[in-house]
Amino acid sequence: MAITSSKANDAQRAWLKQYEDQTGFEPLHQEEFDSDEMTFAAVARANIDWFEAWSTDAHLAIQKNNPADPDEDDSHAAG
Repeated sequence: MAITSSKANDAQRAWLKQYEDQTGFEPLHQEEFDSDEMTFAAVARANIDWFEAWSTDAHLAIQKNNPADPDEDDSHAAG
């Protein structure tokens, strides 16, 4: 994974790096930003929206497939 944008300024590059570090995914639409097809605000929003959809889908999948007894007491679980 990499930050490939040649147009991003220092603050934008830092945000892209933070996104990658926090999510584990390479930021999308860097080429579109470099070619002026998208603004940085649109790139950031698209990445945030994509990750939100991905994480919601992942959350629902692991919640659905949880083999735990729904009546099991989890009050002592770590967290």
